[in-house]
Amino acid sequence: MQNASERLARMEAVFHEVLEVGPELRATRLQELCGEDTRLLAEVRKLLRAAERERSTSGAKRDQQRLDEAEFAQRSIGPYKLQSLLGRGGTGAVYLAQRADGQYEKTVAIKVIDVPLATELFRDRFRRERQILAGLDHPLIARLLDGGVSEEGSPYLVMDYVAGVPIDQYCTQRALPIEERLHLFQRVCEAVQFAHQNLVVHRDLKPDNILVSDDGTPHLLDFGTAKLLSPEDAALASQSTRDGFLSFTPQYASPEQVLGQPVTIGSDVYSLGALLFVLLTGRQPYQLADFSTGEMLRVIVNLPPARPSAGDMPYGRIDADLDSIVLKALRKRPQERYATIQQFSADVQAFLEHRPVEARRGSMRYQAAKFVRRNRIALLASSLLLLTLLAGVGGVYWQARVSNLERRRAEARSADLRELSNSLLSELDEALKDIPGTTGAQTLLVTRVLDHLDRMAHDANGDRETTLDLIHAYTNLGNVQSNTYYQNLGDAPGALASFDKALALASGLAASHPQDREVLRSYAAALQARGETLSNAGDAQASAESLKAAVRVYDQVVQLPGVTTALIFEAAIAYEVLGNESGEDAGLGDPAAAAIAYRRAIDMDNLALHMDPNFMPVRRGLPIMHMHIGNLVLETDPAKARSEFQTAQQLFDALPAEQRQKRAQIRFGALLVRKIAAADAELGQYDLAAPLFSQALATYQHLSDTDVKDVGALADLYRVLNDQATSYEYAADPLLAEHAGQGPEVRRRNLQAAAASLQQCAATIHRIFEIAPSQEEWKPTLAKVELRLNAAHIGLGLPPLSVAEISSAVAETVKAAEGPHSAASDIDDAVNALLLTKVAALRNPSLAVQLAERGVALTHQQEASYMLLLARAQRDNQQTAAAAATATRGLKLLADLVSGQTSFRLRRLLENQLRLD
Repeated sequence: MQNASERLARMEAVFHEVLEVGPELRATRLQELCGEDTRLLAEVRKLLRAAERERSTSGAKRDQQRLDEAEFAQRSIGPYKLQSLLGRGGTGAVYLAQRADGQYEKTVAIKVIDVPLATELFRDRFRRERQILAGLDHPLIARLLDGGVSEEGSPYLVMDYVAGVPIDQYCTQRALPIEERLHLFQRVCEAVQFAHQNLVVHRDLKPDNILVSDDGTPHLLDFGTAKLLSPEDAALASQSTRDGFLSFTPQYASPEQVLGQPVTIGSDVYSLGALLFVLLTGRQPYQLADFSTGEMLRVIVNLPPARPSAGDMPYGRIDADLDSIVLKALRKRPQERYATIQQFSADVQAFLEHRPVEARRGSMRYQAAKFVRRNRIALLASSLLLLTLLAGVGGVYWQARVSNLERRRAEARSADLRELSNSLLSELDEALKDIPGTTGAQTLLVTRVLDHLDRMAHDANGDRETTLDLIHAYTNLGNVQSNTYYQNLGDAPGALASFDKALALASGLAASHPQDREVLRSYAAALQARGETLSNAGDAQASAESLKAAVRVYDQVVQLPGVTTALIFEAAIAYEVLGNESGEDAGLGDPAAAAIAYRRAIDMDNLALHMDPNFMPVRRGLPIMHMHIGNLVLETDPAKARSEFQTAQQLFDALPAEQRQKRAQIRFGALLVRKIAAADAELGQYDLAAPLFSQALATYQHLSDTDVKDVGALADLYRVLNDQATSYEYAADPLLAEHAGQGPEVRRRNLQAAAASLQQCAATIHRIFEIAPSQEEWKPTLAKVELRLNAAHIGLGLPPLSVAEISSAVAETVKAAEGPHSAASDIDDAVNALLLTKVAALRNPSLAVQLAERGVALTHQQEASYMLLLARAQRDNQQTAAAAATATRGLKLLADLVSGQTSFRLRRLLENQLRLD
């Protein structure tokens, strides 16, 4: 707990939980609940000792007051004779009683406080309750009739007796449909709003405190835990907290209530939200029955409730509007809930009248659908009148009548489609994330959705709204089926079929609406989704064509009047995806085309910023674009790459501090530092690179330490360690660094540093295996690290790996390179492993050449680094002339890409291949 109020709440909760177990188990249970918190342990022990003294001194009075039912007939309190026990609560018991002084007859309910709690503090609370109830004169609130102090010194209140059952039981017993439950709930809201207007907060709204009589009238009971919203009440509330008295029911208590923080109207809003959840679903928002106090606090304070519609709906369909209403009332922060009970009830009324609800703040389309629904009868009557008039004019108007009916059917279908696309498909997407092992059910659901969409498409008849909804739905469905940018079912053929249906509709609609921004936007989104899926399926050419078509349509969209920054940003993202596909080794392998796409994305981002300089998605996206460009030329033009990385860093540093402090942005900031260091290493500026690698390493180490099970953080840690080791390896290579006059000690220090980084690389990968043993893709990476570490040990004169260990590592890298889905980087690792090994039995120069040739082919003969790889393999295989020719081709590629004669690693190594002849 971070503050005093939270600690008091925790102490109170532990105290009451320990009291519930038998005396012989209390010490053990207390130790379990307090754990290492010795201060909490001491405080609760003091409370337990005080409670024991209280029990021993007041036991006789307590036994006297807690009469069993057989003694009620002989017991009187004031002018009232007790008849039976109605129930017990946190502060006392409630009895059924009869006026017995002969003045008049009246059946009442009497609330008597338990003697152990009848301290001066609680007497004050009881007097206050009397004052509160006396001022709450409302037909739905149980009236205060009388009050006083019994002969035993116990305060009591006399209230109207309500013959009824708790509201949830009443609804269940009568099997009330949802609409009637909502009307009943609104009457409860009416009573609570009246109390709030009289500056009273109930603080314990729950079914047991809302009884419904046979005529269906709800009655609010027990304002004994209420808190007057006035300054003079604060001291009493504070004293109550210090004495360990916090009266609420956890299942209906707001987060601020369980933390002991100030209680406001928002707390009653939350409790009514929990009550409405129960009335709609028959279950509570949180299942807390088996939780410890700590777990209960964590759930109430931190975990969001599920949507009411997410489970069984025994009383009728719960739609997105009801979900939104309930979830707004149950938000964790009071200021994000309904400001008043009246607003809460008004949103329920809006739902009942088919008007837009404030909790959703829907679009114009959403509001229009609500208008049609709530005016359905009037619209139908008007339509029938119109049709009658048309019929009277003559049969020539018959087709107009049919057209009008079809239009209204299309509107109804559009509403169905919107519900399907916005609810069912999003729920399917959530299921993919949260429910493992249900692929069969998910696939069946997709099939049902697809059947529904196909039927709708057959009846669309070119209607714009219906066709737009179909395009969106088919695109969303395709993303769920197989798009790597989403959680998906891995059904690429099914996804492509869905995208094709979306595109068939979109192309036709775009032809008839060439200036319609929403139509063109939907068309572009479908093209982009299709391209993303084709990329994952390995069809780079078709993917690029689809992505190019998407950006062409987006170019049209951003030229239309009224374009928004968000839409321009969408277009920039499409260009980014095209750049990724164009530049990837496994894609088109065309860095020049990728750079053009990234530059176009930057142009789009700058256009959006011109319209709105504070549009944060663009401000976060711009540094990524410049980093992409730097990545393209990191090996072939590291000076240019460094410039792009520095530009990205400047844009990142210009972000607001609250943005840069988010975990994802901290990771990205460290990534930019690592990239600048890598460019320095490529330029041979190892002294500049070293402190930057250390800076990035410190950040990644901190992120990993703060979440020891975060595999992504460990992967980041590995990458910076790997780049750091690579830089030291370059610095230890006489071909890449000048050591004149420095002696062999310089090379040795760099080799030692490389070995240390590689050892940390291996340790990090082993940690990944401990957390996620199934991540087989890290095995070739570990093998590569072990081989590089072995080479460093040999250079340092340390014992090398055994032949068996080296053989296993080489075999692992070759296996990855020869796989059906291997990337060019896998081939690079395997060839280097074959070239690094000093074990004669493992040398296989011809295999190295074959693999290197495949790497050159995968990179479309456009990557100078793979030309160097092939030249080295050819030279190792005694193909000297071929090696020189390959190196010459690599240098020609560099000359075409890099202006000037800047010296950097790749150029030096290619030139060295020619000097070896």
